[in-house]
Amino acid sequence: MHYARAIRHILAGTLIGLALVGLSASYWAVAGRHSLLLREDNPRIIEAQRGILRGGIYDRQATLLAETAQGDAGLWRRYARPSTYSIVGYYSLRYGLSGAESAFDALLSGSRPLANIADYFNRNILNQPQVGSDIMLSLDADIQAPLVRALDGAAGAAIVLDARNGAVLALASLPSFNPNTLDEDWSALIEAPDQPFFNRALQGNYQLGGNMYLVSLAQAIASGFDLSWRFTDATAAVDLGEGMRSDCVIDQELTELTLAEALAFGCPAAFASYLQTQSALNADDMLPSFAFDEPLTLAGFPQPEAIELASDEVNLSPAALDLRQALGQGDLTTTPLHLAAIIAAIANDGLAMEPELLTGLRPPDSEAWQPQRRESASRRLLDAEAAQSLQLVMREAWANIMGAPPADAPLTGAYIARSYSGAETQLWLNGFVETDSDGALAFVILLEATDDLARILSVGRDLSDIFASRQ
Repeated sequence: MHYARAIRHILAGTLIGLALVGLSASYWAVAGRHSLLLREDNPRIIEAQRGILRGGIYDRQATLLAETAQGDAGLWRRYARPSTYSIVGYYSLRYGLSGAESAFDALLSGSRPLANIADYFNRNILNQPQVGSDIMLSLDADIQAPLVRALDGAAGAAIVLDARNGAVLALASLPSFNPNTLDEDWSALIEAPDQPFFNRALQGNYQLGGNMYLVSLAQAIASGFDLSWRFTDATAAVDLGEGMRSDCVIDQELTELTLAEALAFGCPAAFASYLQTQSALNADDMLPSFAFDEPLTLAGFPQPEAIELASDEVNLSPAALDLRQALGQGDLTTTPLHLAAIIAAIANDGLAMEPELLTGLRPPDSEAWQPQRRESASRRLLDAEAAQSLQLVMREAWANIMGAPPADAPLTGAYIARSYSGAETQLWLNGFVETDSDGALAFVILLEATDDLARILSVGRDLSDIFASRQ
C-alpha cells in the first residue's frame, strides 16, 4: 500500500507537470506568440532583417544617397553623399535606425500587410526575400553639398526650404558622422562631447536673441509705425542686468538707425527704444502669431528637445525681465527648422507651409516614380501686406550688409543675428532668395559657439554664389 500511494503521487505530479507544459505551449503558440517573436533578442528577427533588400534613397534629381549593396559578408548599407549623412541617417542591425532611414522605414524595408494568398505563399512558404521601395526626397544635392562645404566643419545647422510648398531642399547638422563606418565608430561617437547624433536643425532649442527683432519689426509694420523714423543712440550697448550686455553684431559709426538698419546690423538699442513707443506691444502679445508655442516640425523625425535655461534672473526687476524677453534673451526658444518656416512664410506672403521631405516612391516591381507629396498643411502667420513689407525690409537689410548686389543677382533679403545661451554665443544668417528656377527659397544658417562675424559673412557670400548659379 505504501508503494502504491507513492506511485499515485508520482503519477499525479507527472500529469500536473504535463498539463502545465501543455498550457504553457498553448499560450506561447496562440496568445503569446507575437510577444515572443517581437523580442529584440529573437535571432529569427535579426536573420530576417539581414536578408531584407532595403530600398534606395535618392534626392529630387534622382541622385543616389543610400543603397543596399552585396558584400562578402552579405548585404550592407552604403551611403554615397557625405553632405547628407545627418539627414539621411543610418541603418544598422546592431544600433537601429535614424534620420530618413527611420522616418521612412516601412517603405524602405517593404513592411506591408499580406495582400493575397499568393503574397502569403511567396513570403511565408517560399521565403522569398523582403524587398523595399526606393524613395525620393526633396533634398537637392547641388544645394546641400556646397552649403555643407561653406560651413567648413563648424558646429551648427543649415536649412533651405521651398517657401511655396515647404519642401526641404537642404538640411544639415554639424558635426555629423559617417554611417558607412557606424559599427566601428559607435563607441567614440556616442561619447563624443560635440554630440554628432544630435540633429541641431530639428532638435536644437535656442534662445532667439536678435531674431526677436524680426518679430518686433512685423508688429511695427502691422501697427502702422513709420519705418523711416531714426532712433538716436541706436548703436549703443543695452544693459540686460546681472552682467549681461547686448550690442551690435556689426559695428557701426552711425548713431542713428531705422529699425530696418538695426535689423541688418543686429543692433538692439533701436528695438529697445521702439518698445517705449505707443505703437509697441508687450513681447508676449507679439509672439502668438509666430507659433513658437507650437513649432513646425518634420514628421517622423526627432522633435525639439526641452531645455532648461541657466537662470540669473532672480535679482532682476520686472522691467529688466521684460527687456530680456523683448530682445530675445528671455525664456523663449526656437528650433532652426521653425525659424526657417517663419522666414519661408514671409517670402510666401505670410503663409507658412508644413515642412516635408518625401516626394516620390518607386515600388520594387516598377521603374516609374510615383509622386508622394500630400497637400501640405499651412498656417497663416502674417497678412500678405505685412509679409510683403517685411520682404522689402529684409532686402534693404541684406543690401546694407553686403552692399549693392550685381544687376543679375537674385533678389535676396536677409539679416544677421546673435543669441546667447549660457556662456555660448550663436550667430544666425536668415533670409530668402528668389530664383528663376526655384521661386522663393528660405534659408537659416546657425553657427554655434562663435562670435566670428567674418565667418558668417563668408557663408553669406557662398550662399549668394550657390543661388546665383541656379538663375
